[in-house]
Amino acid sequence: MFIAKSHLDLHNIRGSIERTKKLSDNIVGVGPLGIGLDGLLSFFRGAGELYSLGAGAVLLYDGFRARCAPMILIQVAAIIVLDTILPMAPGVGAIADTLFTGHKWSADMILKHMDETIYFEGARKEAEGTAEYRDLLARILAGKEKRRVVFLG
Repeated sequence: MFIAKSHLDLHNIRGSIERTKKLSDNIVGVGPLGIGLDGLLSFFRGAGELYSLGAGAVLLYDGFRARCAPMILIQVAAIIVLDTILPMAPGVGAIADTLFTGHKWSADMILKHMDETIYFEGARKEAEGTAEYRDLLARILAGKEKRRVVFLG
């Protein structure tokens, strides 16, 4: 299954994003600071970059599956590119990459976007007949609702 078709799919995507976030930037955490595989592998030339690109690709894939807006995916891609090239800076690259939690930042951005989206299972035509959709449409037209609406059908 490629793109989310149900709330269960969205739940599983959310879990994948949370796992990638924790593995990349917070395996060992003390308060708000943490270090993950991205920071540890950045001390080994090539391994850090490879891991960073792979974890970033997983986040982008999950964001696409969750039907995130293209602008969010572009911003996530930019953060991942920065997180990947940061260890290449001479002298302080690996240490800077350890402190720059780009995967965590990207994952939080995708999760926030998912939280700000109303997902309806099924196609638009199926939802149009429901009271829930009519109430939502009335709130949108009245300017009381600002979230995006996505139909999973």
